[in-house]
Amino acid sequence: MIKNIVFDLGNVLIEYNPQKFIIRNVKEENFTKFNEVVFKSKEWLDLDRGILEYNRAVEIFSEKLPEERESIKYLFDNSIQDVLFPIEENLELLSNLKRKGYKLYILSNFHREAYLEIAKKCNFDRYFDGGVISYDVNLLKPEEEIYRTLLKKYDLLEKETLFIDDTLNNVEKASELGIETIHLTEKSKLKEELERVLKMKI
Repeated sequence: MIKNIVFDLGNVLIEYNPQKFIIRNVKEENFTKFNEVVFKSKEWLDLDRGILEYNRAVEIFSEKLPEERESIKYLFDNSIQDVLFPIEENLELLSNLKRKGYKLYILSNFHREAYLEIAKKCNFDRYFDGGVISYDVNLLKPEEEIYRTLLKKYDLLEKETLFIDDTLNNVEKASELGIETIHLTEKSKLKEELERVLKMKI
């Protein structure tokens, strides 16, 4: 029986859409390069892992793409705007799940500053019983240790825990550990998928 529900954030509860930022803030001729240099970079993962500070990231990205120095600075000065957008209909499900007695947790790869902003904006403290965020433990999904850290920290049993993520590798690792999973390929299907697995209306 599922007692605990663990949510990834990006494209589950929060729309992560770097392309919107690029289109609105980057010169068209630099769209592809900006995406590769910033959002697809090792440094971006290092930010998630909590081993790189924003100011140093700005320096590194600006050295690689000096013509976009201002847009890079804007991105890190305004870490929520134009990249992260609350998925309101999915966030609304959290209060219903709490009322039904489920314990709710977060397991997400996220930059420190961006996470603190979005957690405040979306009132995560109101819904969640805890969580493990990558920057805080210097681990990334799908590394096995980050899942074990969450389970151990909150004394969760794998067979009583449901994990929801939009990335297949992350879901597969959780499944290997005996955790029930939902691979959420469409963010609009969260309610439907939860009702399918939990076998109840939410």
